[in-house]
Amino acid sequence: MATYTIRVLNNSVANRSYAIFMAPPVVTANGAATPVFTNAWAAFTNITDGAWDSVIYTDKTYAFWGQALDRLGPGAILDCGGAKPVDTATADTVTFTNTGATGFASVTSPGEAQSGSFSIITSTDFTPLNNFVLGLASDNGSPIPSPVASFDAQPNEVYNITPVVKFYVTNQYCEPGQVIKPPAQPCQIAEIDFTGRPQTAATVVQGSNGEFNLVYA
Repeated sequence: MATYTIRVLNNSVANRSYAIFMAPPVVTANGAATPVFTNAWAAFTNITDGAWDSVIYTDKTYAFWGQALDRLGPGAILDCGGAKPVDTATADTVTFTNTGATGFASVTSPGEAQSGSFSIITSTDFTPLNNFVLGLASDNGSPIPSPVASFDAQPNEVYNITPVVKFYVTNQYCEPGQVIKPPAQPCQIAEIDFTGRPQTAATVVQGSNGEFNLVYA
């Protein structure tokens, strides 16, 4: 299992809060694209000038389900639900059910997802009014996997989910699992991509001019 370390160093002269999120996965439902929301994977709150914090990522992937209190959108916090580890190398499949105990049934491995993906099959025992949410979760050092992307669950669907392993750091106060709206300006985001790199650690430094600089080690 690959393990990566992400550090954020605040040299901006002011106290800062940071959100770390991942590139949204590609999600299709019975072949059609599905709108996907971005969740904060990790959050560093009130980091003082000259201080830093870090988080460790492993490439273990989880199927995620939750239940939103209201309509899924920026600001929504998904703080209840469940997760099942899945393997994209074997195209694993899980089934979501609301009959009896709500959640995922056992994982089918190998499954029937597309290459490099996993799939979630929903049953017909719920409606959109239940506000169920599905998505992708990942370890961030907490005992509970943190959702990194989410979408509204519809009954009687087959969702194919293809993770994209890129990370982003931005100035934003939030809680892990909270749905966020990433900044539109590239200068307000630091992108981290370990693809094809021998390094397993990255440090994002925010300077006094507010700009981010990235160093791999």
